Amino acid sequence: MTDRQAVQVAVVLQRTAAPNQWEAWQFRVTEVVPDEGVFGSAPRRLHDDGKTSLWLYPGFKVELFPDECKGYFLNLTSGRPAWFVSWEVAADEPSMATVTAVSVSYIEADRRLTTDERVETVPLEPELCEWLQLFTNAHFKPDIRRKVRAMSFLSPEERAQHAAAPTPSDDPKPGAGQGDAARKPAEAAAGTAMSDPPVAAPDADAQTRNEALRHLFHTDPHFRSSDGLDVGIDEVLEIASSPRARQRKIMLARAMGMLDDELLEQVKPASGEPPT
Repeated sequence: MTDRQAVQVAVVLQRTAAPNQWEAWQFRVTEVVPDEGVFGSAPRRLHDDGKTSLWLYPGFKVELFPDECKGYFLNLTSGRPAWFVSWEVAADEPSMATVTAVSVSYIEADRRLTTDERVETVPLEPELCEWLQLFTNAHFKPDIRRKVRAMSFLSPEERAQHAAAPTPSDDPKPGAGQGDAARKPAEAAAGTAMSDPPVAAPDADAQTRNEALRHLFHTDPHFRSSDGLDVGIDEVLEIASSPRARQRKIMLARAMGMLDDELLEQVKPASGEPPT
């Protein structure tokens, strides 16, 4: 099997005159047929009854490429494998349409949609589905997902270290006079900075002060007190269902006259006494 395979096809497009009061012409792709080279190279009219006409657009080579296999995979696993036919209305003649491409790649169709081309689908024949499946199975390499720690979970020092980390192209080449001994002091300094909390100087900029306050908020237990604003959902539910919270709800309902007479006769707890 070669890396590159192709089939020649032609597109049948239907044109309708004045389909409604808002449009003068309407176009719809009806079929994609094999092109064995007998249709010529120019669009030809197959049928015209004055209202509806069929036009044949020949000479489209659908070529498969290994680096487009992800688009083929998405097409095959969509449940309805299809041809993707992109077309646009001719700028100089609104009564004519121009077919721009035929593809079997879901990703290529999406790229053409972003350029304001119109893309329609036509069911892909079973034998061509098998042809596309064999090529995709031979060349498709699924993306390997790597777990990357979100930047929002990193401390300001870790973010700065990550941003300053040299890329492989920045690494010194052998013989440049910078060996492991030259990098050790920098690594030691980075390790020290990682362990020390950030300190914002009085004249520090707003971003530095915000980062220091954020670090303080996440590390100092004083700022982690459960006030219902800075805790997880489980803690919030626990606070909302606590005896004190229920008592506050009862007192609020009593003040609004929403309790039955039986509850209105309850004795209000003494001030400072924890509710049971």
